[in-house]
Amino acid sequence: MNRDADVTLREDRRLLPPEAVFGLSVDRLGPIRAEDFERSSQSEESPLELIEGWPLPITPGTYSTGSALGQLFSLLAPLVRERGWSMSLDARHRLPQPPDTVVFPDLVIHCVAEVTCVPGTETVARVPEIVVEILGRETAARDRPPHGAKFLAYQVSGVQEYYFAWPDGREAAGFHLRHGSFVAAPHAAGGFFASPLLGASLCLVPAALRRE
Repeated sequence: MNRDADVTLREDRRLLPPEAVFGLSVDRLGPIRAEDFERSSQSEESPLELIEGWPLPITPGTYSTGSALGQLFSLLAPLVRERGWSMSLDARHRLPQPPDTVVFPDLVIHCVAEVTCVPGTETVARVPEIVVEILGRETAARDRPPHGAKFLAYQVSGVQEYYFAWPDGREAAGFHLRHGSFVAAPHAAGGFFASPLLGASLCLVPAALRRE
């Protein structure tokens, strides 16, 4: 195979549009394999995620973000326990698509009691059914449609429900996976989104739940 053909083949294997990953002002330290990324140490002041082999900065935790997530976690915990599911905050997940993608979703719900990890690591190997992201300055473009890298990675990996908002509730949005693509979730008055998996309507900020 000649060099030009090899370059074309490698580019064809990319699952995210170039603007999803490279339209950011970051140092291109990649590509890096997921296994190598997971073994590297993380700086608490400058944490990183890996999107298709490229390390990208994520927002360090803030008081407002932590407060919004804490309220949401407390609200959902009784329902999650009732269903026998599992839920976590800021847990490292390796997504199956695109390759070499390791992310830290703000809040995830797995519709199973226990999740498996990548052998030898604490990286969750299972795709969550529900993901919630609280937007931050460094990550907002990555979390939102139409070309956000994490938005697309969640979509191609099979996340069933995806929600995001700023810590003050601005730009709240929800999406459900339909035939392999995210479609906007039904939006009711008061900032509530219908969640088929939860069997309830969910408001992110302020956290609220209306059971059906």
